[in-house]
Amino acid sequence: MIISQVFERFVEESPVSVMVRGLLETILCPQKLDELFEKSAKTQYTKELLFSTVVEMMNTVTCGIRPSIHAAYQAKTSQMNVSVTSVYNKHSCNGD
Repeated sequence: MIISQVFERFVEESPVSVMVRGLLETILCPQKLDELFEKSAKTQYTKELLFSTVVEMMNTVTCGIRPSIHAAYQAKTSQMNVSVTSVYNKHSCNGD
């Protein structure tokens, strides 16, 4: 299969990249992030906007895919049913 050949090439050429990607996919699993948020949030809550969605948008900014949270929100606007204000309120929580 062609995908396995491509994957093998990455493993041979850059094994650290493959390991980091696997680690990030495990750590940033949406279900795990949302569970962690539910367990640790004191004043923040989940209605329509999941914590994992905010993390996903922040990742696109951190990785340089999007220049800002607003741009990340606009890219997902068809999938979002909350305002950009809700996104900013969720991502700027101070842990209280």
